[in-house]
Amino acid sequence: MSMLSRSALFYKSAHRNHEFERYLMSSNNDGTAAINVDSTHACVITLPLSYFVSKGGRTKGKADSMPYESFRVINVQHRGGNAHSLVLIKSRAIQTNPHHVAIFESNGRNEYCGVRIINDHANPLKNVTRAYTSISPEYNINYGTNTHNPGYCGIYGIICMVAFRHYRSKTGALWLAKWTKLLIRMSQCIDRNVGCIGVELAARVQEIIATNAVHSSAEKEIAAAIRSCLSHNQLH
Repeated sequence: MSMLSRSALFYKSAHRNHEFERYLMSSNNDGTAAINVDSTHACVITLPLSYFVSKGGRTKGKADSMPYESFRVINVQHRGGNAHSLVLIKSRAIQTNPHHVAIFESNGRNEYCGVRIINDHANPLKNVTRAYTSISPEYNINYGTNTHNPGYCGIYGIICMVAFRHYRSKTGALWLAKWTKLLIRMSQCIDRNVGCIGVELAARVQEIIATNAVHSSAEKEIAAAIRSCLSHNQLH
C-alpha cells in the first residue's frame, strides 16, 4: 500500500473502523457499550476515581459492573469536534492499584497523556494517573506526520482490544506479559516523521479492517499481525 494512500484509506474507513470496534465490544465478556465522555478541555480530560470505581454509595462507577478480564472503550469528545479513544481494562493481572483497572492511552503516560485521574476517595485529593494508566506506553507512540499517521489512536485501541482477547486468560497474566512486550516493540522509533513500529502496525491493522468484510476474519488477521510484530517479523 502506498504511503500516500494511508490518509485517504483512514478517512474512507471511518465507519468500518467503528463497526469493527462495536463488534469487539459486543463480543466482550459483558457486552457493555462504549463509555462516552464530553470534555470541555481541548487536550486533557480530568476524571475523579469515583467515575470508574465507587466510594461505596448508590452511584456505581463505570468499572464496578465489569467482570474481570474484560474491557470497555472510552470515547472522549473534545472541543472543536476532536475525538480521542482510550481503552479501560479490568484484569486480575493489573497490580498497580487495588481495583485492578487501568486505561490504555496511546499518547503515553507523560506529557501527552490525554487523561488525568484524581483520587477523590480520600482527603486530600491526589493525582493517581500513573497508577491507573499502567498498561499505557511510557511515552507517546501516536506520532508521525499525517502522511504516515492520519490519526491512529482508535486503531491503537483496536490493537489493544484484539491483543487482550487473543491472549486473555482467567488470571490475565499471559495477556499482560504479551502486552508489555508489544508496547516495548511498538515504542521503537523509526523516524520522527514516519513514527514508530506501532504506527506501522496500526497502518497494517487499518488495511486489514478496510479490506476484510468479515469481522471475525479481520480479527484473526490482526492477531496474526500482532504475533508477527512480537516476533519482529515483517508487518506486511
